[in-house]
Amino acid sequence: MKLIEMSDAENTVELAVTIALFRCFHEQLHNLKGSHSKLVKYKFNKLCKVARQYEDEIIKVNKQSDEDLDLLYDGLMDVIVDIKKELLKSYEEQR
Repeated sequence: MKLIEMSDAENTVELAVTIALFRCFHEQLHNLKGSHSKLVKYKFNKLCKVARQYEDEIIKVNKQSDEDLDLLYDGLMDVIVDIKKELLKSYEEQR
């Protein structure tokens, strides 16, 4: 399998999107906080910690712009919230 070469700009954008997705992921995990017990809770907390460490390390190494990350994060969260509203509406209509 041949690896695709990416320019520095493409790589920077890919990393920014990944970090923004991790932030969205972390927010979704936060919404579930307290809903787990014992082993699942331990793994849940470990997952949150690892996601945060990865994000911190990538930001440190690549010096991502906070404005760019916030823009991506906000846009992704807006989409996620809209989809969640539609799903909730659909589920309620099915009841």
